[in-house]
Amino acid sequence: MPLLKLILAIIAGAITLVREVRQLISSINKGDNKLPYFIRSIRQQPIIETKAIDMEQVQIDMEKLFHKNQLHPRIRSEFQNADLPFRDVMVKNGLDPAFGFDLLVQMVLHKRAHLPVLVGILRKHFKGDCQATTDALLIACQIDLVDWNPTTEQFIVKYDITADVQADLERYQFPLPMIVEPRELKNNTDTGYFTSRNSVILKNNHHENDVCLDHLNHMNRIKLTLNNDVAAFIENKWRNLDKPKPGEDRKEFDKRKKAFDKFDRTARDVFAHLNIAGGEFYLTHKVDKRGRTYCQGYHCSYQGNTWNKACIQFANQEIVE
Repeated sequence: MPLLKLILAIIAGAITLVREVRQLISSINKGDNKLPYFIRSIRQQPIIETKAIDMEQVQIDMEKLFHKNQLHPRIRSEFQNADLPFRDVMVKNGLDPAFGFDLLVQMVLHKRAHLPVLVGILRKHFKGDCQATTDALLIACQIDLVDWNPTTEQFIVKYDITADVQADLERYQFPLPMIVEPRELKNNTDTGYFTSRNSVILKNNHHENDVCLDHLNHMNRIKLTLNNDVAAFIENKWRNLDKPKPGEDRKEFDKRKKAFDKFDRTARDVFAHLNIAGGEFYLTHKVDKRGRTYCQGYHCSYQGNTWNKACIQFANQEIVE
């Protein structure tokens, strides 16, 4: 019996407390002057109005940054706007500036390249004429646009981009996830982004025939978020990075490891950007020529490796019983 009385007393006290809290909340909502001074003084403080962030404008600014950092145009602009008079030197020595700047871009990307590789890439400037392309490469060597190693018979990069430009290219080379709901796709050249148009069919398979845009729009509208615990505490890794694969030399193995380090570093950088923007995002989608759907997030993708998949989850979650 004493225990029962104690339990009933606790319940009665709890009911009384709940009643008093409800009365206090009601008084606050009514602006009752009988409230304690400290409550009235807090209530009567002027409300500071804060300007809401225009997330659409933030999205547009991010898209402009991505377009600015498209790989080839960004590297070319670095050379065209450099302090060194590249164009004047090219013109003075009879070298087509379009060819010359394209060569500089390719050398930044390849670092080292054999003659057949560069001829194959650059012969478009001479309507496919391989000999004319080779002659132009000889002039480029003579005016020190590139170096030539006679031992390995390779062209070697002479002018490279700075570390900060390289970091921007790694971060913004691929379309970032959208921080607002993508725009509705109405035809085969819509992307969901605010400032760009492209084909909804991957690679060079564009057509104007029927594509199930309703499906792509549905996928684009799914709001996602990051699982920051997984991103922080689970190791990101690619397969076969513990040792060289059979038949792989050390140089190729180190190249694969370097590629992974670059991917991992940039992925975490993209995640940090998304968290700063609120942590919720959308991925746009495209189809291949077979109709299979692919999300367009290279560093942030639920179709990536195991770590990528585990880092992404639905923003609007439900408990399924």
